[in-house]
Amino acid sequence: MDMNRRSMLLAGGAFLAPPAIAQTAPWPSRAVRIIVPFPAGAGTDQLARAYAQRLGEMWGQPVVVENRAGGAGVIGTEAAFRAPKDGYTILMANSAVLAIGPAINPALPYDPINGFDPVALVGANDNGLVVRAASPFRSVAEVVAAARARPGILTYATPGNGTSGHMAGEFLKQLAGIDITHVPYRGSPQALTDLLGGQVDLAMTTLNSVVPAVRGGQARVLATTGATRDPILPDVPTLAELGFPGYEASGWLGFVVPAGTPPEIISRMADSIQRVAADTTFTDRITAAGMRPIISTPDAFRAILSPELARWRDVAQRAGVRPE
Repeated sequence: MDMNRRSMLLAGGAFLAPPAIAQTAPWPSRAVRIIVPFPAGAGTDQLARAYAQRLGEMWGQPVVVENRAGGAGVIGTEAAFRAPKDGYTILMANSAVLAIGPAINPALPYDPINGFDPVALVGANDNGLVVRAASPFRSVAEVVAAARARPGILTYATPGNGTSGHMAGEFLKQLAGIDITHVPYRGSPQALTDLLGGQVDLAMTTLNSVVPAVRGGQARVLATTGATRDPILPDVPTLAELGFPGYEASGWLGFVVPAGTPPEIISRMADSIQRVAADTTFTDRITAAGMRPIISTPDAFRAILSPELARWRDVAQRAGVRPE
């Protein structure tokens, strides 16, 4: 009886032993995907691919960019929101999907504040108030004067309803006390094409999308929307410099993961991104593409989300912007 009992205990211990010594595979042990909620070739996509290459080299695993465009970024953002919280899905988010979109439509299928854990802000994309080369407008003051003389007659193009360009334009209208008609397009290329063709008077869109036309002598940027001058067009003043103190309407881009992702994985991601951003060769490449490289901690990224959402909600409500 004692021998049988001892044998049973040993057998039971054999079954208990594996869980005690089992270990979770180190992260990352397989491919990591970065969801970009916009089409390939967009500024968000370019930045994600630049980081994906460097992070893949650093982690020794493929980092694959997956474009999930549609619904002004909602489709891809929702996919990331519903992904497993295991560190293998990262969202290349921007101000459109985490601040402006939710400010306009509070019924989105994801929670922009509590649904994601921030990892790092990595870029800013200033907008510019743009005219074609043949435009009679040579300054923002001339645009404002014309708009006041003819309310609602001038038109301005943007990459779409609820984009950073749209909100930048509405914010300017509110501070300047002018009425200019918004003409939304499906992306910056279409907006720029119609601007250059004379179908619209002005455009408010990201600098990286208009710099080639500016350098080619087809368009002029009258002002930029950042808190400071953009390094890609250092001779162009900001709207704040031109008599609109406190004006700032830059888009921002950053990496987030589904809320509940293990903190140690987030910490490693953030550390790796910091190391990539410390390489001046890399940041020079980002600047040349028309974006302003920045870097932040997860906590610093989280700190801007609620204030940004509140700011754009106020602008959207005063402008009467509604979801499409």
